[in-house]
Amino acid sequence: MITTAHPYKYPTESRHRRHGPSGYKDYRDYRPWLEDEFKFRCVYCLKRQKWARTDVWSVDHLIPQSIALDKECDYDNLVLTCQWCNNRKLADLVPDPVAVAYGNCLQVDDDSGRVSPLNEDGVILERVLKLNHQSQVLTRREKIRTLKIMARCAPSEWKQMMGFPEELPNLRRKSPPSNIRPEGLDDSYFEKCKRHELPEVYE
Repeated sequence: MITTAHPYKYPTESRHRRHGPSGYKDYRDYRPWLEDEFKFRCVYCLKRQKWARTDVWSVDHLIPQSIALDKECDYDNLVLTCQWCNNRKLADLVPDPVAVAYGNCLQVDDDSGRVSPLNEDGVILERVLKLNHQSQVLTRREKIRTLKIMARCAPSEWKQMMGFPEELPNLRRKSPPSNIRPEGLDDSYFEKCKRHELPEVYE
C-alpha cells in the first residue's frame, strides 16, 4: 500500500517564487507560470487541476485590484486558485501563501474532511474562503477516502491522481517581455520532466 503523499498537506515552510515574468498587459497571461509556481493546484484549498479538469481556474490578486490597481499585473501579487476560492476571497485580504506557511495555519482532518485553524492566520483563511462549507467538507472527505482506497487497491491509478499533469507548460516558449528570475526556467516541472527528475507523486 502507498501512503507517502497526502492530498491535503499544506506546506510547513515559507517559500520563494521561482519565476519572475513581467510585462504582460493582461494578468491572465501569467497563468502558466502560476500553474508551475504552485504545483498545478489551488493555493488556498489544495484542489488539484488534475482532479477537476473541467473546472474554471483563476488568477487571484493577493492585494485586490480595488485596493492596488498598480499591482494588477505584478507577478508577485498573483496566485493560482480554483473558482470556489477565488469567488469567496474577492476583495478580502488573506496571508500571502509564499511568505506564510499555510501548514502552520491550517490542518485537514482525514476522517471528517474539516479544516482546523491553528493560529490567527488560519482563522482568517477558514473564514474568508469558507473552507468548512458543507460542500467543501464533503468533497474533501470523499476525495481523501477515494484516494486511500486507490492507494491500497489500485496504486497505479493513485499515482496518476497524485502526480503532475500529463501536459506541462513549456515556459521557455512563453517569452514574457521580461523575466527577473530566468534561472527559474531550469527549475520548471517541464524541464524536470525532460531530465527525468519529475517525481511520480507530490504533496
